[in-house]
Amino acid sequence: MLRDITLEIEKGELLVLLGPSGCGKTTLLRCLVGLEKPGKGSVELGDKTVVDAARRIFVQPNRRDIAMVFQNYALWPHMKIAQNVAYPLKSRRMKNEIQRGRVEEVLKVVQCEHLADRFPPELSGGQQQRISLARALAPRPALLLLDEPLSNLDALLRIELRAQLRMLHRELGFTGVYVTHDQEEALALGTRVAVMKEGQFEQIGKPNEVYSRPATEYVADFLGARNRLELHSNGDGSARVGGSTLPGFVRPGFKGSYALRMRDGDMLLRPAGTRGAGAEEGRYWVTGGELGEVLPTGDHAEHIVRLGDQTLFIDVPSRLGALAPEQAVEIGLKPAHVLCYDTDGRLVDDWAPAR
Repeated sequence: MLRDITLEIEKGELLVLLGPSGCGKTTLLRCLVGLEKPGKGSVELGDKTVVDAARRIFVQPNRRDIAMVFQNYALWPHMKIAQNVAYPLKSRRMKNEIQRGRVEEVLKVVQCEHLADRFPPELSGGQQQRISLARALAPRPALLLLDEPLSNLDALLRIELRAQLRMLHRELGFTGVYVTHDQEEALALGTRVAVMKEGQFEQIGKPNEVYSRPATEYVADFLGARNRLELHSNGDGSARVGGSTLPGFVRPGFKGSYALRMRDGDMLLRPAGTRGAGAEEGRYWVTGGELGEVLPTGDHAEHIVRLGDQTLFIDVPSRLGALAPEQAVEIGLKPAHVLCYDTDGRLVDDWAPAR
């Protein structure tokens, strides 16, 4: 269910709706295309009202200048590729576009012109999704909707098609709304990113802004800052973090209880007792950790650390040396790489001492 959604999509932008399953992303997409009929509110496409619940206006999907790319390709298996791409042109009575070579043009745009005479079952998943995109682009819709179009593809192919889609958006300048639960995909593709929670927008902004300054703890967690430690300070500049007292960790006068959020690569590890636990080059060390497991991933290794009743995930470059499971460790924090949130889950600025 959507609640109090207000959204304006600028011409030529690719807005990414990001969030977990059930947060309302696809429901919003279905309301835009006309597969859902909102009980309240309105939807305008350009200067045309396509939904207004109060005035009982509801324009059917086939009468909206909108195209959609689905997760499961949705190609007609009995039609050749060229026929699939031509279908929306025929249904919109745009035969002149077919005669002018629009089908061949969009197939060339997605680098699939050599597949025109083949049938969808003869193609790979990546090729089918390219054809699905070509079909959606063929009638030059005012709005292109993409519902997790890359989720059925393997990891390497997703990266390849992600890059191609970004290039196409830059070259063609189409207006689009893209749904995904993949944060990397959202940050790579979106001109703006809207993070959703329980049918509402939690934060909307440019990708780098949303990533570097998540407005709420929910957004921080969803965008990779999954490590959480509690901070308690009495205002003297020291703080109690993860069972350790860190002198100078917060600015003087900053007091109360807060939540700290860190991404896996924002922390360091070292064997317990290596050096003093004070600040070194702006890094503060939390003691009392125990290494549970090490998961090598090439030039990095994911370290799973137990700290009291909490579990932290710390990504450490392999060049810094190997640590062994069950080894006592200390956790290095830099305030500049730490996000701080109040008890309401809102981002707190100016909590750390100036550097």
